[in-house]
Amino acid sequence: MTHAPIITADERPEHAAEGTQVANPIRATVRTIVQSLVVLVPLVNVAAAIVISYLNEQTDLAVPGVVFVVLNAVLAATSLVIGLVARLMANPLVNAWVSKTLPWLAPARHVA
Repeated sequence: MTHAPIITADERPEHAAEGTQVANPIRATVRTIVQSLVVLVPLVNVAAAIVISYLNEQTDLAVPGVVFVVLNAVLAATSLVIGLVARLMANPLVNAWVSKTLPWLAPARHVA
């Protein structure tokens, strides 16, 4: 069974020449959120486990298990904020400002 892509064409084809992020802001936002979660969740959880293990071995401090739940909730919220910034940067007006002011940060343009 094959699945159809969620978005099969540019969401805003009139902005296709401005770059893929501007033409497909939803896709860019979702990709950014997923990318941040893929990096942050393992990295922060492993670091927290190491710190908690050290604290348990070196001190009498008992760290409750709910710390990981809270930590991952914070990571999810952080990823959503990162996605919000990606969505804001995909706005045509913001993109025009970024392209003019910070051209190295501007999205790649479609080449026909």
